[in-house]
This record gives sequence, structure tokens and C-alpha cells, in this order.
Amino acid sequence: MDLNEELRKRQGITKLSSLRHADLTPSTLPAGISHYRGWIYDHTRYTLDQVRAFVYNACLSCVSAAKFYDLPVATGELPQRTHLSVRHSRGMHYSKLRRFDDVCVHWEPVLSKEEERTHVASIGTVLERVLVCMPLKVSLPMLDAARNRGLYDVSTLTIPPTGSRLPHLKEALSLSSERARSILETVARLQLIDMGLTPQVGVWIEGVGEVDMIILGFIIIEVDGWAFHSSKEQREKDLKRDRELLRRGYVVLRFTYDDVMNGNFAREVPVSVQALRRLLPDTGMEDTRDAVKNAAFLDILSGYLPSYHPQH
Repeated sequence: MDLNEELRKRQGITKLSSLRHADLTPSTLPAGISHYRGWIYDHTRYTLDQVRAFVYNACLSCVSAAKFYDLPVATGELPQRTHLSVRHSRGMHYSKLRRFDDVCVHWEPVLSKEEERTHVASIGTVLERVLVCMPLKVSLPMLDAARNRGLYDVSTLTIPPTGSRLPHLKEALSLSSERARSILETVARLQLIDMGLTPQVGVWIEGVGEVDMIILGFIIIEVDGWAFHSSKEQREKDLKRDRELLRRGYVVLRFTYDDVMNGNFAREVPVSVQALRRLLPDTGMEDTRDAVKNAAFLDILSGYLPSYHPQH
């Protein structure tokens, strides 16, 4: 028997018991076919999370459904357990196949036929579950991405009237921004907020373009992912932008993906902010950018940047 052909007839996944006549055991499965608790599947078509959804007759949900909507999750933040949505009226009991030791079940009042057909919860259900279930560093990037790409109107999210996680959910909604263009920006923004700063997100500066974030009215935070900022040409554009922003009275602090994710960002921003404040004359925040443009430290910087000439 051609097992690959048999799997193809069964949409790439089936119970091993349905093929008992072929004398198959998990140890004799050919390459390309995997086994999970009495089921075999084509692992080029299905992930283990998807297979668990089949086994539990459920829908992928919460953080486990992020990849199916192309929503970002930071490396290392995906839980080992698969998060599933299951209709309340569906009975589900412990068995050798369903041990509940590798899944987290979210009970739903109703699931649509489309959700049950695809075994993937709707994006609305996914966002509602992740906001209640996961920490901000996981839920907020997903929510920001959904808003930025116009995938879902967050005003229609179902908010539970009570519950211990209600304050957490409301905080995530209040912090979310449709202007955040990447998980890197969202994670950096969360760290700035933890520092007690209030970043402006996705600010347009005439003659320069959009910058990632501005803090204290004059410090621009740029976070560079390797996918867009790794080329020599883009690096030259970034440096040219930085010089133009400096001429306009802004100071640019630029960080890489690794800086944001490994803690350098959280350590360096407060130190940099304190250093810049010491260099500035004592002035109100409304005059800070003009003070930066005319401060003596710009003349000092020109000694380190031969191509830079301060414009007073």
C-alpha cells in the first residue's frame, strides 16, 4: 500500500487504526509522515498544533493561531501547549488520545461552521482569547499588527464585564496603536512605557518621513529589523535621515532587533536620556527641540561627524 497516496485521499491526516490492515506502527512510518497519539499525518501539510486541533475536534486559537493570520509572536514566546477553542456544548472527555496535557482549552459559547471546518478560530476570537490569556509582550504585538493591517475592528471585541484579567485586557486595548508597523516597535514601545515615558508612535516629519517613535519631544527612537535595514543602501539612507533630523533639532537613538530583545534597549535608553538632559540648558519641554538645535553639544558632535555642520 502506498501510504502517501492513502493519506492524500484522507486530506493528509487520519487515524492509524483506519489503516491497521497495513500492519503499520509508528516505528515503521516512512519519511515525511509523522505520528501523534494514534493519528498519522503529512508533516509537510500540517503542524503539530493543527494535528492537536483535529484530535480534540477543536479550533486553533489564542497565540497558537497567530501564524494563520500572519500575526507576530516574539521568538521564544510560543507556549509548548497548543491553545484551542472548543464549543461549550461539545462533550470532551479524557482518553488515551485526549489527555489534556499538551493543550489549553478555551471554551466558547458558539463557533461558526467555517471555524469548525478549518479548525482555526476567527481572528476576533483569537484576539479576544490572547488578550485575556497571554501577557502584554505577546498580546499587544498581535493586536497592533491586526489593527495596522486592517484585519479587524477592535471596537467590536467582546469584553467580559468581570474577571481577574479585565484590567489586563483594558490595559492592552488602551496601549494598542494602529501605527505600530512591527513587533519590534511594539516591544520597544512597551519597554519605554515601563520606563515611565510616553512615546509618540509613527510620527510624520515633513521632509524626512515617518519615524518610529519620539520621546520627550525631541529624542527619536528608531528600531531596525534586519529584513529592511540590512542592506548597504538602506544603511546609507538611515544615516542620511539621522543627519537631517539632527539639523532639525532632533536626536536619534537607533537600535537593532537584538538590542530590543536582549535587554540593551532597556538599559541604554535611560542612560542616554539622562546624558542628553545634562547637555541641555534648563528650559521648558516646549522649548526643548529648539534648545537641542542650538545647544553646545551639537558643536561637540561636529568634531566626531566630519560631514555634519550644525545649522544655527
